Amino acid sequence: ALEFAAADIATAQMGTLAQQTPFTGSIRAIEQTTIQAQTNATALAVYANVGDQVKSGQRLAALNNQDNTARLAQSKANLASAKAQADLNKTILIRKQRLYEQGFIAKLELEQSQLEYRAQQENVKAQQANVDIATKAAQDANISSPIAGYITQRQVEVGQTVSPGQTLFEIINPKKLEIKALLAASDAQQLSIGQTINFRIQGNNENLSATVSRISPVADASNRHIEFFARPHNTANLSIGAFIEGELLQQNTQQGLLIPLRTIQNLEQNPFVWVIREHKLKKVAIQVLRINHKKQRTLIADIIQT
Repeated sequence: ALEFAAADIATAQMGTLAQQTPFTGSIRAIEQTTIQAQTNATALAVYANVGDQVKSGQRLAALNNQDNTARLAQSKANLASAKAQADLNKTILIRKQRLYEQGFIAKLELEQSQLEYRAQQENVKAQQANVDIATKAAQDANISSPIAGYITQRQVEVGQTVSPGQTLFEIINPKKLEIKALLAASDAQQLSIGQTINFRIQGNNENLSATVSRISPVADASNRHIEFFARPHNTANLSIGAFIEGELLQQNTQQGLLIPLRTIQNLEQNPFVWVIREHKLKKVAIQVLRINHKKQRTLIADIIQT
């Protein structure tokens, strides 16, 4: 007679075990930007610090560039002069048109006035373009945020001289997050847009889920991995930069009996389990369909009555 404790016995139940492909990645912000200086200037004021929440269009710093200010004033003056000359040429053209119709001037003189008026109109357009360029340069002295979010880096101080291309601020929007992950190129055929994935933050066993949104069409030549992106279903407890590990859930599930992995004997060759039938212990061979080592569960074919 054999006596068993409750912990010695596991009950097999019908179930499914989806195929899972592991991957690693990190959490990143979808909206993030680096603000750079567009002109040579001196910082007059800085209105934002690291950690500050900013709105789209909010002023972050003021730069001083006297050359651009003077250039804008000069271009506006040139535009005004060109417009005045164009108005004068138009008046002269109208007057000569009347004189030509009355036979007081030759057609050549009329055509010359027409040519001068058209040339002055083109000059007005050129001067307007100069004003637009100078206005843009002057506006570059006012640094504002292109997105709503939080300041993560500030690299400008009052009195500092900045040059074109120099980074001034970095901003991210923590409310819009995504997963950036890598998958072995050999498993790329198992990846598709709209697919559900499970993942966990490193150091936390809580299972979370996301949906694949984008997939890189080429593999990285250095590590032979495919880069893909996914949108988490819940971003409440996610931190930007956190490392994650997870699995792709495949559609091709199999049905059978789910039993704990520890109950299988001789797993590598001719696996079997001990089964209690009619109050007797019997050795029964099994067919292993799939193993989930992470959850320590095994899917086996139905045990045939022997």
